[in-house]
Amino acid sequence: MSFISSFKPSNSASTTVIKVTERTNKVHPNQNGHVPVITLTNKENDIERQPPNGTIENGHRDSLAQLPPSNMKKASSVLSFPKLLSKNGTSTPSQVSVGKQSSDLGARYQEHTWTIPQIISNYRDSNIDEDKPEKSKGLDNGRARELLQINGPNKLPAPKEISDIKLFLKQFLNLLWILLAVAAALTLVSYFSDTSDMTGLWVAAILYAMIVVMCFISFYQEREARKVVRGFQNLLPLSCTVVRNGNETNISAENLVVGDIVKIKSGTRVPADIRVLQCTQLKLETSSITGESEPVEYQYEHVSQDVGIFEARNVAFNGSYCINGDGVGVVIKTATQTIIGQIANMTTNQKEKKSRLEHQIKIFVKFLTVLAITVGSCVFLIGGFVHKWDDVIILLATSFAVCSVGMIPEGMPATLTSILTLVARRLAKKHVYLKRLDIVEALGSANIIASDKTGTLTKNEMVVTDVWYSNEHVTDITQHINSNTVVSDTVSHVNSPISDLLIAMTVCNTATFDEAAGSALKNSSVRIDMTDGHSAHDRQSRKGTVKERINRRSSQPNTMQRRRSQIERIRNKIAIGAPSEVALIKYAEHLVSVHDFRKRYDIVFEIPFNSRRKFHLVIAKLHELNEDEDQHQYLLLMKGAPEIVIQKCSTILTSDGEAQLDEERTQEFESAQYLYCENGRRVIGFARKYFSAPSNAKFNSEDGNFPLSELAFIGICAIMDPPRDETSRAIRECKEAGIKVFMVTGDYHVTATAIAKQIGLIGENMGSKNWEVIKGEDISKLTDIEWDKLIAKQGLVFARTTPEQKLRIVEECQKRNQIIAMTGDGVNDAPALKKSDIGVGMGSGSDVAKEAADIVLTDDNFSSMVCAVEEGRLMFDNIKKLMIYVLCHTFPEIWGLLVKYCFGMPLGTTSLMILSIDLGTEILPGIAMCKEPLEGDVMRRPPRKEGEILINKAMLAYCYIYTAHIQAIGCFLAYCTVFWSYDIKLSDLWMSALYAWKDDGIAFTTSEGRTFSVEEQLYINRQACSAWQIGVVFGQVFHVFSARTLRQSIFVHGLFSNMAMNFAIIGEIVLLLIYVYMPGVNTFLGGAPAPWQAWVVADISQPLIQQIDKVLRSTAQNSTSQEIASGKSSKGRSFDGTEDFGKNFVSNTGETDALMYWGFGKL
Repeated sequence: MSFISSFKPSNSASTTVIKVTERTNKVHPNQNGHVPVITLTNKENDIERQPPNGTIENGHRDSLAQLPPSNMKKASSVLSFPKLLSKNGTSTPSQVSVGKQSSDLGARYQEHTWTIPQIISNYRDSNIDEDKPEKSKGLDNGRARELLQINGPNKLPAPKEISDIKLFLKQFLNLLWILLAVAAALTLVSYFSDTSDMTGLWVAAILYAMIVVMCFISFYQEREARKVVRGFQNLLPLSCTVVRNGNETNISAENLVVGDIVKIKSGTRVPADIRVLQCTQLKLETSSITGESEPVEYQYEHVSQDVGIFEARNVAFNGSYCINGDGVGVVIKTATQTIIGQIANMTTNQKEKKSRLEHQIKIFVKFLTVLAITVGSCVFLIGGFVHKWDDVIILLATSFAVCSVGMIPEGMPATLTSILTLVARRLAKKHVYLKRLDIVEALGSANIIASDKTGTLTKNEMVVTDVWYSNEHVTDITQHINSNTVVSDTVSHVNSPISDLLIAMTVCNTATFDEAAGSALKNSSVRIDMTDGHSAHDRQSRKGTVKERINRRSSQPNTMQRRRSQIERIRNKIAIGAPSEVALIKYAEHLVSVHDFRKRYDIVFEIPFNSRRKFHLVIAKLHELNEDEDQHQYLLLMKGAPEIVIQKCSTILTSDGEAQLDEERTQEFESAQYLYCENGRRVIGFARKYFSAPSNAKFNSEDGNFPLSELAFIGICAIMDPPRDETSRAIRECKEAGIKVFMVTGDYHVTATAIAKQIGLIGENMGSKNWEVIKGEDISKLTDIEWDKLIAKQGLVFARTTPEQKLRIVEECQKRNQIIAMTGDGVNDAPALKKSDIGVGMGSGSDVAKEAADIVLTDDNFSSMVCAVEEGRLMFDNIKKLMIYVLCHTFPEIWGLLVKYCFGMPLGTTSLMILSIDLGTEILPGIAMCKEPLEGDVMRRPPRKEGEILINKAMLAYCYIYTAHIQAIGCFLAYCTVFWSYDIKLSDLWMSALYAWKDDGIAFTTSEGRTFSVEEQLYINRQACSAWQIGVVFGQVFHVFSARTLRQSIFVHGLFSNMAMNFAIIGEIVLLLIYVYMPGVNTFLGGAPAPWQAWVVADISQPLIQQIDKVLRSTAQNSTSQEIASGKSSKGRSFDGTEDFGKNFVSNTGETDALMYWGFGKL
């Protein structure tokens, strides 16, 4: 007969097959029969063997693992919270300085180290009763009022905020809006100089309206971002129960003062930081403040000086929620002095961060301002010379107004906002909510992602991964962390220890399923029949000949599919209780009906788990074995810390019944516990004992009238919060994209290290130069040189970190010019979220964290952030394409105005036509540019460098020198065809605008003697303006196909791959037809129906752009290919491929850099 193979740690990858066969067992009369389990195949990960300091699950909460003494080194403490640094009194406010390395949230706390007599001595006014703290008289009302006047109310002050009116007016200080407002004012000056021409008035009105609308949008977005303090206020209770003058009373929490005696009750929030004086089974939920994943049990005993405030467990923090028990304590901190108050200060006192995109736009606007002033000055000087300095003021206003309107792409802000909005909607479908539209660009440039562990990298759902009994390891078949686990299609039998283990898991457990009636799987093919140990499916499968059994199995529905469905149903069942206990009943539910199982045991006595006992005990009456009316049979079940439980045992359950717990079997247990702890699991031990007692027995702890020794040890189980299925892939994609992933967690370092290895965040060999694990307590000791070395590594794990330590990590990364994205879900994460370049909150996290963040992952999934990074990189590329597209038509528009002011020819275009293009025809293709698909794989390129700008010299040269002037030539030729159609030569037009082509002009006569009246001149000029407009728009129609790609030929990329762009081009042409030919519209814009020759000439000139573009790309490609061959770029950058992303960068350099060269430098 074969047995379950012993699971032994291996230093190399191996495949362990656990086989299960039938065996005969000697069991307790009530536990006879065989229990089937399922054969599974598991591919074991390489895990380095080291003495663990892991955590052990002791019923409801974590504690440090007390590791087996044999075959291991002595475990050192991994507690990492700050030690006390101050001996000052409690009334001194904490001064939390953001950015200072010395800041310590627990530095001013010392009450947790005081004994009760010391507390009484320091809080004499509180009249504390040492023997019965709940009978304390508390402060008298007069002293309470005096303290309230001195220290102020117990509330968090609202941050200083400017009024909504001032915030709205602040938006008008944007340089772009100032520039456009000046241009609008100048057009008004030109209008008032000649009120017969309404063009100036309309232009000014449109510009001012656009400025107001865009400022309102900016105001709304900034106003929505100022809500961080509201989340903190939501955590604070409105009222509390205090004892004053010996009377218990309910008061507003704001009136609470230091020294007040407060009673903590289940279902209420703690109103201040309180030193617990007395408590009964007091459990507080503090996850959002301290990062503890499970409720924490509190005590009133003092702790030693070297224990930090966060580990003392005798100080209840303001904002914590009481889920069980009650307690009495004295207030030691209020308002901003509390832990949550200090965190609020660290968060709200930070300066508002500006996005990289906003910074890039500011640089671009400054460039446009300088360019507009320069060109305007040139136009003014040339125009003054041409017009002999007549009407200088009008000429000055017109020159600068025309150049400002022409040089600034007025539609760009609206287009950018539309693009960002569409990207935000696209990301929302991928579970990424953007609080700031422009932040996604920064995420695309991030080179470090500092991620929380619980719920982000992991599922935030405790599951049983392994069980050990009878010296055999059985891996959980349903929720094992290794995705390669395969469930066999066979069912076999095992011994009774698993039955006892399931009894202990379900009966000695306070968790319950929300649907109490029945089991989700009582008809499952793998359900255990506790009567005879066989499942119905197994009994049926044993009937008939071998051939019949094979045929019957092949005709049955797919068992694997049924089991997967079963697993999914159980996983989705709602359970109420501590996460560890929920994991136990969900594990048991796969094999038995927990509800039906529990009905067989009548619990008559229970000792809840606490941190001192470290075990949970229940005694159940066994009705079916009670034949004697005076004596009853009872079953005692115990679960808790394995090293505590086994000390109370004299025997151990084996496949042959109970056996003596000798040294050999103790060593086997210690090896199993060591294996699980080493791999970051939480471990629970189980024991049981059958005994007789009087039927009317009243068990109680004081009398000790029940056995607490000579128990039978059943086994242990390992619990963990497993990584999400997609986390490993997401980590791999980040590495390929040149993004470093750091884990920043409040969990113990052994657990964090195990998870980090499983997801591929860190390597396999300790001491590797590419990664490291740092405890929170060591962060303050790191020097600048050590920080340099750490941040240069590819993977880091920061364990047991506090809020100020997380903030320090962010600051150190930013000092080294790193763009860091920080994730978090608790109040303790808020300062780091606010400080980081991109704060990423979790949808299930606290309101404070979500308000402090820039992005919220609605599914709490790390892979969603990777999608956001990809979208950010794609968006940056598409914004570059948008800039290239938009800038190219500004000079052709300017030249339409300059032909009059510099050469004295009839006007080429009007200001209203420019606005109709910028705010009309250009908007649709600009917005469609955000729909442009990827060029190659953006996630195989390294992040952009800190100094890389959005608009560089190469782009400006391409836009303003090449494409713009080619388009301008096409526009000028289309403009000329109108005059040529009337037999007007260019020589006739030179300087003719000085006396003709205007309302108050004179008749115009050509060199051939043909005369045109003023009305005819104005109509011809309007046709010429429309022809110029056709040239600009059609130039952009052809140019958009070049602008759509930065690295590939448009034919490789796909000429019609962007359907949105195809429709946008159609819409652009339709708008142009309306502008040119619709009566009323063309008149308003200053145009008239253009002749067909204008369309032909405009079409012929534009294909030249494509040919020049093709030559430039080919030249750049050859240049960069030579750089790659030499191993060094033109900027001295070496291609050695030493980093994780180096090879990808080299292999894609020809695509990433070369085609962006444009002949002047790389984009």
